[in-house]
Amino acid sequence: MTKLMEWLTGAVVILGPWSAVVTNTIQNEFTKQYYLEILLLPFLLIALFGVVSIAIIAYRVYAFNDCREAAEELQNQIKEAKADLEKKGLKLD
Repeated sequence: MTKLMEWLTGAVVILGPWSAVVTNTIQNEFTKQYYLEILLLPFLLIALFGVVSIAIIAYRVYAFNDCREAAEELQNQIKEAKADLEKKGLKLD
């Protein structure tokens, strides 16, 4: 199952019953008592998704590794490439 199909399935599972309650297709004591909360549920889920996304991004930025060995190796490769190009007649700044 592709990611798109997973998201569409989740949307149908959530929005199907929600739309039935909002259009009063389903009526019972629970839906009458919590109608406003049910009505605002998609907005709450979107806000919760945003908060979780920001938290994940913040954590991954905080835990980002600094690879000093790889940076040094890359700098050495750049120097070698510049030296090789200069030997071949290319003038660099």
